[in-house]
Amino acid sequence: MELVEFSVEGRAPVSAAVAFARVVPRDDSTLFRGYLGVLPAVSGISDQTGPWNHPGEQRTVHLSDGGQFREELVQFAPPADDGAVGLFDYRISGYTKILGSLVSDGVATWRFEPRPGGSVIRWSYGFRPLPRRRFVVHRLIGPIWTRYMHRSMAECVRVATEG
Repeated sequence: MELVEFSVEGRAPVSAAVAFARVVPRDDSTLFRGYLGVLPAVSGISDQTGPWNHPGEQRTVHLSDGGQFREELVQFAPPADDGAVGLFDYRISGYTKILGSLVSDGVATWRFEPRPGGSVIRWSYGFRPLPRRRFVVHRLIGPIWTRYMHRSMAECVRVATEG
């Protein structure tokens, strides 16, 4: 089944390399704080197989509602001085709780793009709905998830800017 994707972007007044270096290694619990009591916050990470900086690494993300999911890093390429875009992509599986009843897996992509006077951070997150769940994921989860992503992106821009 096709992904249902959502995307946000933010502009930071620092280079793409600085934004990447400040945002990517941050503790996810400081960036992803939940939303409206509907979407749980990231509460911790466990079972990480190594440094979160090269493809193949895996970890379990724990949520404030007791749920969890597994992430596997697919791409990791900091922005180069020549203006190349920084990439940070991962696959998500093993959702539990409400998402586990709606989706089979997901993918996330982050892009840190150089721009005059700073950079643009783009974050896309795609869910693969289970059979007969596409409408719920797209129309009910989607609007809440998008607002959550905007709020989380604002925090990423703040971290990129302030360090």
